[in-house]
Amino acid sequence: MSKLRMKKALKTENRIRVALYYTFQLLVDVIIVLICIKAFSASYNFAHDVFVDSAKNLNDKDFVVVKIAPDSSTSSIATQLYESGIIKNKYVMMAKMKLSEAGKDIKSGSYTLSPSMKYSEIIKILTGGVSTNDDINSVDQKKKIVNTPTDAEEIHDNSGVGAGEGGEGDDYVVNDGGAGNEGEGTDAGGTGEGE
Repeated sequence: MSKLRMKKALKTENRIRVALYYTFQLLVDVIIVLICIKAFSASYNFAHDVFVDSAKNLNDKDFVVVKIAPDSSTSSIATQLYESGIIKNKYVMMAKMKLSEAGKDIKSGSYTLSPSMKYSEIIKILTGGVSTNDDINSVDQKKKIVNTPTDAEEIHDNSGVGAGEGGEGDDYVVNDGGAGNEGEGTDAGGTGEGE
């Protein structure tokens, strides 16, 4: 009987070892999959931020003055912007400066920047040298909107010329100084005043 109990105990022990081995293997596999998912997510977010122009927080309208020292490296500038709370990732800023080749064009000075500014706006400000030393009241100036008519509006807007002449649906045509009297027009039907 004691040999039978020993055999059963050994079988049970072997089954427990196998179960523990597969459980441990499954745990390791799950951890590897989670690490891969996290790495993919981080690389996707990094690439997204590098190639899509984004801001740290579009709703944050606070401004921070950042002083860029002469001969600062792109990594020190990116670190300074990150520590000032202007950008969300200093490595994204370094990559954007490298891709746009703007690192060598950054000018020293004091800059008024906001977390609501996109990376491209910050780089444009830093490379353009628009600093608070240059008597700029606000970096967040409104863009001037110039209302210019499009070509289609200019072509089809004849409201001030020949209004009321011709019949419904007739177009007003200006004479080119040829056969008819100069300066007078005819309607499309050919029954204008100049004939």
